[in-house]
Amino acid sequence: MDSLVAEWLRLDQNPETRAEIEELSRSGKEEELRTRLADRIEFGTACLRGRMEAGFSRMNDLTIIQASQGLCAYILQQNPDTAQDEGVVIGHDHRYNSERWALLTARAFIAKGVKVYLHRGLVHTPLVPFSVGRLRAACGVMITASHNPKNDNGYKVYWQNAVQIINPHDKGIAEAIKANLEPNPSAWSIDDVTESPLCFDKTEEMTELYLDQVSSQIHDKSVNAPSTMLDATLTGRTCRSLQPLNASTDLKFVFTAMHGVGYKIAVKAIETAGFKPFIAVQAQQEPDPEFPTVPFPNPEEKGALNLAIEEANKQGTDYVFAVDPDADRFAAVEK
Repeated sequence: MDSLVAEWLRLDQNPETRAEIEELSRSGKEEELRTRLADRIEFGTACLRGRMEAGFSRMNDLTIIQASQGLCAYILQQNPDTAQDEGVVIGHDHRYNSERWALLTARAFIAKGVKVYLHRGLVHTPLVPFSVGRLRAACGVMITASHNPKNDNGYKVYWQNAVQIINPHDKGIAEAIKANLEPNPSAWSIDDVTESPLCFDKTEEMTELYLDQVSSQIHDKSVNAPSTMLDATLTGRTCRSLQPLNASTDLKFVFTAMHGVGYKIAVKAIETAGFKPFIAVQAQQEPDPEFPTVPFPNPEEKGALNLAIEEANKQGTDYVFAVDPDADRFAAVEK
């Protein structure tokens, strides 16, 4: 165990997580040290997700750096002639450490000369794969633990086809991570990431295009739906034919973002669709990494929609819409 502790302290430059391991070692917490250090957090089709604390089996600065170095090495191996210019899209949610880990991820790619499209501020998870597709990027990374409890965080990876990775890429990335465990000399330096000539901000542009895509889906089923974005653009009036009907409806909707990042994009999406503004569950409207009203912020979890249903009953509406904290899971309830 001493050798694992020594290796952690050799690699980790974060004073908080170093102190965690040092305290466990001083206190003789052998079993806890073994749990945290003996095994590595596993990378698979669900990518990385786990508790935020020190240790090779946990989510922390070091394991984020190692995962990012491995992912970068893998895309350069898979696309040696194009990956640097195609670049990577990176976004993050509101959880503790998410912004910092997005910057650490960006640093790992910049260190290898790879272009980085770093979304600024909080974004909903679907914007990352959407951006991968529109920018024709080599891959995308979203720092989020989706609907996990507050002490967790995660690292989602999307391939250049704009979907989450599957076999054999998961195994290839896992092996590349194991081969790139030593942090690069600049790995911990994030203060100047956004000033790098390789770091680009396409957040606003991609959000506008995302909402254009939403708009293109609002069409009368009695006419042929657009099959491509070009078709959607050329047939814009037909695509938007249901917007006046949506605007005239008396239906009311209650919406909850479950303390996540979905509120702002949901407001824009509802507006794009032509509906009147929804009624927000205000206690769950703003991003809050503590998730004070829902310990398991999954709209499919029993009791998670209680506040939204209470609000719907109070407002006299029969419909509740909900998204999970990173807004890639949607639920609808009808009375």
